[in-house]
Amino acid sequence: MSGIWGKAVAIRGAIGLAGAVVFGSAAHAELPLAAVLAQGKAIIDIRARYESVNDASKTKDAQAGTLRLRLGYETGYWNNLQLSFDFDQIFATSGKNFNSTRNGNTLYPAIADPAMTFLNRVQLTYASDFDTKFTVGRQRILFGNQRFVGNSGWRQHEQTFDAVSLVNTSVKDLTISYAYVDRVNRVFGPGAAPVPVAAQVDRFDSNSHLINAVYVGVDDLRLEAYAYLLDFHNKGFAAGLARKLSTATYGTRGEYHFDLSADIAGQANAEFAHQTNYAGNPNSFDLNYWLIEGSLTYDGFTGLAGYQSLGSGLVSSGPLAGKPIGFSTPLATLHAFDGWADLFLTTPANGLDSFYVKASYAIPDFFDLEFKSITANVIYYDFRTDRLGAGLGNEWDASLDVAVDKQATFLLKYASYNGAGNVFSPKDKSIFWVQTAYKF
Repeated sequence: MSGIWGKAVAIRGAIGLAGAVVFGSAAHAELPLAAVLAQGKAIIDIRARYESVNDASKTKDAQAGTLRLRLGYETGYWNNLQLSFDFDQIFATSGKNFNSTRNGNTLYPAIADPAMTFLNRVQLTYASDFDTKFTVGRQRILFGNQRFVGNSGWRQHEQTFDAVSLVNTSVKDLTISYAYVDRVNRVFGPGAAPVPVAAQVDRFDSNSHLINAVYVGVDDLRLEAYAYLLDFHNKGFAAGLARKLSTATYGTRGEYHFDLSADIAGQANAEFAHQTNYAGNPNSFDLNYWLIEGSLTYDGFTGLAGYQSLGSGLVSSGPLAGKPIGFSTPLATLHAFDGWADLFLTTPANGLDSFYVKASYAIPDFFDLEFKSITANVIYYDFRTDRLGAGLGNEWDASLDVAVDKQATFLLKYASYNGAGNVFSPKDKSIFWVQTAYKF
């Protein structure tokens, strides 16, 4: 794992500080090290998936069977220290009739689950006596609803961060998180793609700062503020993409829960963020993101409606001066937003506005089967460009999620995107998934 253990000065300093605190508190050890190891727990996460993709922009349909084994171990605490690690073993179980982004089968639609054996996480956590946890190493970082920073957990190999991070809860009802990120390990796994595609680079070399604060001290209200300062400096064919994605994003989000009656609960969410060029980005721009949505829940049924805008603007100076550029979210859990067909993982240059409605129903006593939960979801999106207001088509998504118990789950999922047929719109695409998973 390059960089994180010795390259970045800030990381070395944080490790030194944590080490001084940790080893200075050795007298407070409560258990022998061997006992702490014995009190740890194994990480066993097995997920098998079949994915079928019909994409009108490709000459062939894709079918992929994949199997992920995520195995590792998490110790108990010793001197307030905890070690966690796991690795991913991913198999392609149904031939090569898909573009894994690494197998060179570019005639097929992309299913970004390449076969690999790769270290997923290795992190050392220190739980201090002053309500702060420090974590050093390859780790997950999840902020809020993961619209800006997440692990992209839908793919078989998740996104992780080589970072130093801390979480402080010393002020009542306030959680402050900070991470210095030296490298972003993306879902495509190690190595370069056979056919270089900048958006499918395996990592972002980084000098980034992530700051997030959440306050819940007001009844039924959750307030979040954030500053994400992304400085990417890749070399080679991905250098241009990395520089373009170096941005400073400042934003705030509010979530308010209310009860209309004893049986009906509601929630209203609103969010706004402003984004500019940052660090080595040669283009100058000012872009906005905003969202508003509301939902009602009654007797297991939830209805939600929302509107989201990933804004666009003209670059004021730089190599792209006079050209449009869209609001970017390169560290987000992208599959969770803007439709499961994944047509808009990268924001179009003219931006993306989406109106969406969602209906969910938690099915009680389904045929008297004693499942932990069964949930059905249907979502509809209508897409337009933020700049020019051109139609970008619509999408229907549906899923049935069965939790058999705390360990075993089963999922059926479908996405159908219908393009608008203009120069701005992608072509039609549909995806079908069957998945089963087991966590120990």
